[in-house]
Amino acid sequence: MSVPAEFDLPPQPLSSLPPTLRWSAAWAFPVSSPQARAGVLRGALALLALLPGWVLNLGYRWDVATRLYLGTAPTFPPLRWSWRVVRQGLVVWGVIALSLSPGAVLALLGGGAWWAGAQALAQGVWLLAGLLLLAAFLLVPAGMTRLGCEGDRTVFTAPWRLWRPVRLRLGAYLYAWCVAGSAVAVSLAVPALLGAAGWLALWTWVQTAPALRPPPALHSITVLEGLAFLLNTALFLLLSVWAWQVAGYAFTVALYGGHTQGKPVD
Repeated sequence: MSVPAEFDLPPQPLSSLPPTLRWSAAWAFPVSSPQARAGVLRGALALLALLPGWVLNLGYRWDVATRLYLGTAPTFPPLRWSWRVVRQGLVVWGVIALSLSPGAVLALLGGGAWWAGAQALAQGVWLLAGLLLLAAFLLVPAGMTRLGCEGDRTVFTAPWRLWRPVRLRLGAYLYAWCVAGSAVAVSLAVPALLGAAGWLALWTWVQTAPALRPPPALHSITVLEGLAFLLNTALFLLLSVWAWQVAGYAFTVALYGGHTQGKPVD
């Protein structure tokens, strides 16, 4: 399928999207309204279903980013288990898998060449695999954003052509990566640091308080450990959904900030 040339051109100005991406606005976006906070909370609860919940959240992020682009209210609709949202999540998951698969296959072939004794060939294949994985990693957000906002199927038909629209707004796109990456880092680091600090404080408490050594006290400590684990898990799930929505906002504004919108949706 050929890709229309107009997809390579930046949209015309006239949009209600912010003209520039701001770090503070991106981080506040997932909690900026009661509907947004409800979406984050329900998304975190959906993650308890593991893979199905992850797919649902991917589809919901697509939904929110599209409504943000179109200016449809509310930007955060109620998150429900529906075939439309799950289908969108499966599309996102499929695009990620397909985009990374060429580099992954080459990496495996490089491993085979290494075990066969062709170290030079293996290193060359691994270098090419790394370049393909890096390109896919960097361009997938652009492809998914354009697919959700414009219906641009370039990410399926000619993913290498995504470089041209990204290059036209390269500074904003790289800034979006910084914003999204920082949110993901927070979602991973905060629960990890709080968990480590909690375990360290509990261990120090046990070692320095002789009264805690009898079995009843140890039973209480086990209860405290369980509560701390549950709270930390809940924080991790909430921050994960928050970070995904930050990323959706960041890439949408980076690629379309101050530019025209599409037609409204239901």
